[in-house]
Amino acid sequence: MTQHAAPHEPPVPAAAPPVPIAPQGHLPAPTGPAQPAPTPEPGLTANSKTVKVRPWKQSTAVLAIIAQALFAVAAVANLYLAWFDIRIKGLLSDGDFDAVVSEAESADALYLPILALAGLAGIVMLVWLHRVWTSDRSDHALYTRGTGMAIGGWFIPFANVVLGPLALRDVLWGTEHANPRTRHDRPSTTPPLIIALWVVLAVNLVLAMLGRAAQRGIEQPDSLDSLVSTLQTGLTYEALGGVFGAAAGVVGILLIRKVMGFTRR
Repeated sequence: MTQHAAPHEPPVPAAAPPVPIAPQGHLPAPTGPAQPAPTPEPGLTANSKTVKVRPWKQSTAVLAIIAQALFAVAAVANLYLAWFDIRIKGLLSDGDFDAVVSEAESADALYLPILALAGLAGIVMLVWLHRVWTSDRSDHALYTRGTGMAIGGWFIPFANVVLGPLALRDVLWGTEHANPRTRHDRPSTTPPLIIALWVVLAVNLVLAMLGRAAQRGIEQPDSLDSLVSTLQTGLTYEALGGVFGAAAGVVGILLIRKVMGFTRR
């Protein structure tokens, strides 16, 4: 008896290998170049003020030279005026009142030109400061105030003793940090020159107030002896004011030179 062959069955297709699925939360990071960190907006200060940045102008160096020359002349003139005050004080002690009047008239003739010279030096310095403040050779992110306060702060009575040096401190920080040859750490300490400027400006302010108080005693003296004593006191304040005024000029020169050294490329 013959056996019939089993019917032909089609082959079962092999199952496709499973595709591995990455678990959620562990997806592989996309490959490609790393994206650079966002850079701060040019001209944006630390207190979110915007400085209109301008290219560096070579005439800024000329302004710096003019300001330094004016400060030097003003410093010498202040010392000369202080010498006049000391001379007049000695004549008062000797009782030579005719010579006192003559020397006082000569000193008064010098006072207004010296005041005008100091004012001109200040104006040139502010123009120079504005140029450097808004230039592309300073890191504006280190500024703690906007351009308006940096310049306008110098015109606020009494407060300018603090606000003015703070603007110079900011521009010192900014130019130093922007210079590729100097340190790259963010400056955080007040430079010694700024502290020196604060001191001489504060002393000058106190001496000016004391001088005004002495002037009232001169206008309404109780006696001849009190008049002479008050005059000598007022002359002492004026002489010291001349010395500290000259010191302020020297500090101003040193500050300008330091900032210009940082902006040199």
